[in-house]
Amino acid sequence: MDTPHLVVSIVLAVPMARLIERVAMRFSTSRPWFRNEPSPRLGLRSIVVTLLVAGVFVATAFRFDGSGWAEFIAYLALFAVLIVLSIIDIGEYRLPDVIVLPSIALGGVIVVVVSLLDGDPDRVRDALVGAVVAFTVLLAAHLVSPQGMGFGDVKFSLLLGMAVGWQAGTMIESLILVLWMLLIGFGVGSVVGVVLWIVRRRNAPFPFGPFLAIGTFVTVMVSGSLVG
Repeated sequence: MDTPHLVVSIVLAVPMARLIERVAMRFSTSRPWFRNEPSPRLGLRSIVVTLLVAGVFVATAFRFDGSGWAEFIAYLALFAVLIVLSIIDIGEYRLPDVIVLPSIALGGVIVVVVSLLDGDPDRVRDALVGAVVAFTVLLAAHLVSPQGMGFGDVKFSLLLGMAVGWQAGTMIESLILVLWMLLIGFGVGSVVGVVLWIVRRRNAPFPFGPFLAIGTFVTVMVSGSLVG
């Protein structure tokens, strides 16, 4: 294990968790969990977010053991974005363009720069293929059922597909990883949807972005096994 990667992930976890909380609160309107707390004490909300961020960051350090610093930091930033967007989506049923679109643009720049500096420009192609495939699949789902698949999820898929495709070695592997990402996301989302239906005893909408984020995280973590 590359100790510096692990140390950095642990050191960044707490301040990043606080930043995620603050960003999420700025988008909280109708649901109370991420509104400002009057008490300065560390509450359940902060504990949950901090543990989640710490767990994700440590897992990322292990996954990218031996990888370059630029790629490692890029995925820490990606997962931080996925967490804050998931929190907002759970509370507000939306994925704000003000976060999603700049993340896509910045992610594209990072992919190009890091890939070229590493002398592996084919990774740019693989990331692009991943983004296009993910976008196409979710766009088709949106056109078939706009209420079931919001266009915010479709835009979100560009970032997710790019992140997953960047871990591929070929265009075919990029396609496979994106399909795994979607399969995991849809699978977990379907299970949760059934549970919510049983609990609520009615068919009610629920945010899908967090499940796409879970599918992305899992796929990146085990990408080598999925295409190996």
